Amino acid sequence: MRVYVAMGWAGGGWEVSGSEGEGLLYRRRGHDGAVLEERRVRPSPEAWRAFQERLRAIGVHDWEARYEPDYPVCGGTAWAVRLDGRASTGEDAYPPNWAGFLDALSALVGLRLE
Repeated sequence: MRVYVAMGWAGGGWEVSGSEGEGLLYRRRGHDGAVLEERRVRPSPEAWRAFQERLRAIGVHDWEARYEPDYPVCGGTAWAVRLDGRASTGEDAYPPNWAGFLDALSALVGLRLE
């Protein structure tokens, strides 16, 4: 499984990328794009299995390719998720169970991601 998640491009934010084989890289960025914090984590095989089970329960692979609100966005929060070759993106709009996804990813990384 390969994971890439990024939140908050324009005003700073965070990203997580990697795979079970190579581990995960967490980066928190400032408003100028500079890396403020960087951590490498190696979740256990059990943690990866739990993550995959939660993703199935959440229905992540059924997410739409793009989420946008019904109103014009100016400076909103952008996000992108890539899992196993499937991508979903959005700006100020989120798929169902977004909070559950963030909980599952937080457990895998060992940090509270919001």
